[in-house]
Amino acid sequence: MKKQKKGFYNYFTKNLIKGFLYLAVLVVLIIIFKNYFQEQHDAIEHWVSDDYGVMLVIFLISEIFVGILPPELFMIWSIDDPMMVYIAIVATMTVISLFAGWINYWVGKKISTKHFFHRIFKRRLRKFQRRYEQYGGGFIVVAALTPLPFSLISLFTGSMSYPAKKYMVYSSFRILRFIVYGIVVWHLEGVI
Repeated sequence: MKKQKKGFYNYFTKNLIKGFLYLAVLVVLIIIFKNYFQEQHDAIEHWVSDDYGVMLVIFLISEIFVGILPPELFMIWSIDDPMMVYIAIVATMTVISLFAGWINYWVGKKISTKHFFHRIFKRRLRKFQRRYEQYGGGFIVVAALTPLPFSLISLFTGSMSYPAKKYMVYSSFRILRFIVYGIVVWHLEGVI
């Protein structure tokens, strides 16, 4: 039991460090893109961040489809806004992310009985199966807090008929991720 707990903490720490490294790489790439392609950067940033509706729809689509774009990118696009607007955007993104995870959970529950799911997805998701066997609901917590694909893990969780109430409790750690990353990104305002 002690060895399993230590393994979980190591796994969590490793993925948390990856998250901050990904954020650092994202910031560096944005700085490079902004410095060398100023016109294109400004066009993209204004197109997305000037219309919150468009930005949040893009974010919802991204979150439902396995987190194509990292949430931190949307936070970065919003740091030019006043603090209260930024907080409202991050809070809305948090709700959207939880909602998208919930959708994926129920989609996983529905498609888990379908033949194509077992034929196509089940083999590719074996690594997640091993993590569930090792860490149980803690794996959902790790996915909620780190760059692991939260939407995909939510889909897989539903396909395993994991109890919905436990899923909701563990996935609510996603709120903490958005708070912490929101604060970190806000303090990068002068850098980006």
